[in-house]
Amino acid sequence: MTDTASPGQVQMQNRRAVVVGAGVAGLASAIVLSKLGWRVALLERRERLKGDDLGMILWASGVRALRALGVDATLDAAGTPVERFEIRNEDRVSSSFAGAMLGADDGTPSVMVHNAMLYEALVSRLGDSVEVHPATQVDRIDMVDLAAGDSNRRWDADLIVAADGIDSPTRPLIAPGSPTVDAGVVVFRGIIPAHRAPERSAEAVEVYGPDRRRFGYGDLGHAGACWWATVPGGMRPESPQIQHELINRWFADWPAPVGKYIAATRPSELTQQSVRYVWPIPARLHQPAGTGGLVLMGDAAHGVAPILAQGGSLALEDAVTLGWALRRSPESVPDALASYDRARLPRLKRVARLSRRVHTIASGGRGVTRGLLRAVPDSWVQSQAASLSDWQPPR
Repeated sequence: MTDTASPGQVQMQNRRAVVVGAGVAGLASAIVLSKLGWRVALLERRERLKGDDLGMILWASGVRALRALGVDATLDAAGTPVERFEIRNEDRVSSSFAGAMLGADDGTPSVMVHNAMLYEALVSRLGDSVEVHPATQVDRIDMVDLAAGDSNRRWDADLIVAADGIDSPTRPLIAPGSPTVDAGVVVFRGIIPAHRAPERSAEAVEVYGPDRRRFGYGDLGHAGACWWATVPGGMRPESPQIQHELINRWFADWPAPVGKYIAATRPSELTQQSVRYVWPIPARLHQPAGTGGLVLMGDAAHGVAPILAQGGSLALEDAVTLGWALRRSPESVPDALASYDRARLPRLKRVARLSRRVHTIASGGRGVTRGLLRAVPDSWVQSQAASLSDWQPPR
């Protein structure tokens, strides 16, 4: 703390927070709490803090949230601004719009970013008051005398932030009626180093095809290029080499440059993940406990159908909004969490409904997606994309 700390920060100086999970939501929450003067225990089940080797989109809203955390998406996280977004089917461009329109109010760009670089940028902003405890699998939450812990240790808290992912074991404590739903598809992802990446422009493109298949790609600048391929079914048990051959077969007749991205990727650079989401969105995101409380953040609260790639941006928005709520009600954690719910739930429900609707359309089978893409006005797609990116940090 500095001599210029606000009264609210002084009020929170002796408070303790436990953040469960060191993904994007957990790291961002720890940064916010540290800036407010809280002592933070960041508990992570993995043995070390490390981002995933994959590319992701941060929409303009997520870039604004990063900026509020003191992180520049392009300078600190090496993000590449997206100049144009395109949605295509196999034989034509269905919608195309400039990336600048999504940040029209203040010119904020949307960016493609390597997850590991974003992760490093967030880790570097953790304050001195954050203690990181890796290899800690939280299996106990005490809602009477607020605390979290594993089989060996217990951390008492005034606030527990559950940022423990889509399969959160904490969510049933607050929202037992909001389970994780299997979307019935698997996403394969590839990262291609710059020296092997196909020639590319500052575009993010997603191509819709038959049988619920989709293929998207984007530019990561000096980090190379990334792509993602969504196919129906469950996780594939085959070796990476066989998986690579299957992807080649599934997308063999798709328009350029799909084949070039697959060909430039080595089997060892492939990852796969089953696609799941939370439905319905919890009616509330927090549970008061005495003078403190428990709050769900990131995918633990609202893992949305990932077709609109909103997860990273929403997680960053969550953390910034939590900081706003705690500054607004420094004397009362329960009051702050109630303000957090009121601020976040309308947006989260809107994004979740739209994401699920688009996922349902994209899962409509052969011919359905193509026909709908032809019928939907380009202006509607643009307006929906802009509405998802219009979030501003609350003041």
